[in-house]
Amino acid sequence: MAPLPYFAYGSNMSSAQMAERCPGATAQGPARLTGYRLAFDKWSERRGGRVADIVVSAGDELWGVLWVVSEAHLVALDRHEGVARGQYRRFVVGVETLTGDPAQAFAYVICEPAGEGPTTAGYRALLLEGAREHGIPAGYVRIIESVAVA
Repeated sequence: MAPLPYFAYGSNMSSAQMAERCPGATAQGPARLTGYRLAFDKWSERRGGRVADIVVSAGDELWGVLWVVSEAHLVALDRHEGVARGQYRRFVVGVETLTGDPAQAFAYVICEPAGEGPTTAGYRALLLEGAREHGIPAGYVRIIESVAVA
């Protein structure tokens, strides 16, 4: 049985990054997660700034990209997201595609958030690259554009 689709809301929205991490994964397109918002609440030494997370927030929504992934991709994603080190964990979410169809997917969420703050310009640029290339609505792209950088 194939794994659930992967809902990427951070740098893994970028096809270039996913091609490096998960060769052969295919994008299904944009999807919306309601009742959550984007946060930058975990410091990443590798990135040199805070990285993306999703946090419960009634009345809000965030957009991401659904990816079809294999079991081998899950292993690679878990490694990159630091699952064994307790950085992120997988979390099942209900999303809605651009056409309004519901879908179950998994996303990664920060295990121990540590206060929100700015990210880096390079990390924000990866989010913007992925959002724009996959046709995420312009209003949400503007939200990403407004994310503070240090």
